[in-house]
Order: sequence, then C-alpha cells, then structure tokens
Amino acid sequence: MFSRSQHSCRTGWPPAVAFHYGLVACTTAFLLAPVNSYSQDHSVDSQATAKPKVWIYTDMSDPTLKGSNKQGTLNDPDDVSAMAGYMLMANEFETLGIIVASTHRKEHSDTPDQGEWASHFFGKAYQNDVQHLSQCFEGFPKVISFVESSIKKSAEDFAPSKDYSSLENYPTVKLLYDKAKVLQQGELISVLCWGSLTEPAVLAAHCIATDQLDVLKRLRFIAHWTNSPLHQGSAAHPEDVANCREDAAACAYMKKLALAGTLTFYECGAIGQHGIVSGGPKGTDYFNQFKTSQLGKIFAEGKFVQNGVDHSDSATYWVLLGKWGVSLAEIASNGTNSAATEEANEKQFYAHSTRIHDELLRRSKSASATTKVE
Repeated sequence: MFSRSQHSCRTGWPPAVAFHYGLVACTTAFLLAPVNSYSQDHSVDSQATAKPKVWIYTDMSDPTLKGSNKQGTLNDPDDVSAMAGYMLMANEFETLGIIVASTHRKEHSDTPDQGEWASHFFGKAYQNDVQHLSQCFEGFPKVISFVESSIKKSAEDFAPSKDYSSLENYPTVKLLYDKAKVLQQGELISVLCWGSLTEPAVLAAHCIATDQLDVLKRLRFIAHWTNSPLHQGSAAHPEDVANCREDAAACAYMKKLALAGTLTFYECGAIGQHGIVSGGPKGTDYFNQFKTSQLGKIFAEGKFVQNGVDHSDSATYWVLLGKWGVSLAEIASNGTNSAATEEANEKQFYAHSTRIHDELLRRSKSASATTKVE
C-alpha cells in the first residue's frame, strides 16, 4: 500500500501511518527540538550561520577485533556510537577529516587498515541513510571519509624533547596542518579529541618548532575526559583519567600550552559520560526504535551498556553546537576544568539528555527506508 517514496521525514513512516499512531510528521517535528537559555531560536534545519569546521581524532577501531578490555575489543566501542550520532548530525558541520585508530594499542601493529574499515562500515550506512535524511534536512555532505592514524602501527607516544620540525612520519597530522594553513582570516577548525592527545601534541610541537604559532591560532581543541577532578581523577590529580594516562606526556604538553595561551583548548571533562549518557533514556524499548535506520542501528548497538548507549565523546560536538545544554562559553578555553564547572555542565547535559537523544531518534527515523506494506 505504501512505497519507499512515501517516506515520512521525521518518523520513517508514511504520513498516513504516522498520523494513525500519533507520530510527528516532518513539518511538525520541531516539538522534539530543545529550547534553552543558549539559543533564542533553535532549528536544527537552519543554515543561517556558518557551519563549524570539524576535524576528529578518535581511538575508535573495528569492534570485531578481539582485545582484553571489558567489551572484549581492542578499543572502547563508545566512539562507534558517538560517530554514528555525529553522522546523523553531519549537516550541522563541515567535516574536514576524521582520523581513526589514533591509539596506543600495540596489538594494532598488524591489524587491517582501520580507515578502510571505517569507510566501509560507516560509509555504507551513511550512503544508505543520507538519501532519506536529505529529504528533511539541508546540508548533508554526499560522502564522509575516514583515514587511519599514522601512529596506529607504531603505538608511538609523544616525546616533548623530540624534534617535530618535520611531519614526514605523521601524515595524519600533516593533513590537519595543511587544512589549517589555508584557512581564510577568521576561520577556525574545531579539533575534537576522542582519546589520547598524541597527534594534537605533535602538531603543536611542529608549529612551535617551525615558528608557525599563527597556524595553532586557527585551531581550537575540544577534548573529552582528558581531565576530571570528579570522575576517575581527583582534585589533587585531575589528569589521572584514562584518556590522559594513555599518553601522559602529550596531555601535559597540550595543557601547558593552553594555560600559557599558546593554543585554545576546551576540556569537557566527564560531562558526556555523567551528563548525556547517565541522564539519557534507558531500556531496549527506547533504543530499539533507532534500529530502523543503518546509522541508528550502529548508534544503538555500538556500545549498549547499563541499559543505555554510551556515546560520551559526543559531548565534544554537542558543546560545539552550543544549543543543547552546554556551549563552549561554559567551558574554560585554557584547558582547565574546575570541579564547579564540570559539575554545573554535567547537570546541564543531564537535564538536556532526553532532548539530545530524541533529536538523534528523530533523525534516525528520518533516515529509515519505509518498508512496503501490502
């Protein structure tokens, strides 16, 4: 009775079926969009302002590769869910590059190319879903690609005393450097850090060694949980958290430069984990709704633990958007993260988490191909 062409933008169902079940159709779905103190008028479809330019460094790798962590994977699969969420929101950003497997797991010395894995795993899902997403949201890119990190095979740590004047051995650092080098006056690249800070530190050291501080000023780093006085870390040692311990020298180097004003660094702390994730909906009934689209299915299954989806690194792009509870204005730009700030931002994300999840669900349903009903 209904064909695929009768796709309903916000629900993934034909309009007649959506109406019958009391679901929200494309033109009325703004009821799901959040309204808060950081935005006078929120519309995720609006293209009125320039999109933030985004570069992502993530330690994400193929979760089918066996490892020794709690999930039995080489790397924590939370970034898989965070990446699927990012792709559902991709029309809000100008994605310049995504570097995967930026990690220090020595087991990766002979694993397959993780850029190829991600381009296939996420790329196939994105190509399937974007045709439907684009019926309702303007500005989705045709393709989002991935590149394997140049430190994956070596598991190299940052060495502050090393000469980084050449980036010959760090092609995925040079890719970001090249993008920053050609920016127009006033343009910025937001570098989202979903793991260790090794590659950002190499880039910073290169710019300093070659007297190109102007290039560093064209970047702003937004990190997930490389510091927290409340969670894992303590007031005395906020740096004692997994993402900082992964490469402590790189972490300390970046924070030192940020405190000196040499670069801009926004530390989110654990607000993604204890705000967005902890405050979100719970139960398979809710998250099974995501599984009608391919990206939604990846989001829901990437890391489903404790009756919810762990996509804590997503805090970095929600604060960048600035309309979902916490914005960059609520985070220090010098790499510091006081307990009071982290607690306040955690509470804000906790309060807005349902709306964040409902927005992702709205988009996931929009991405769904309607099943033909006879």
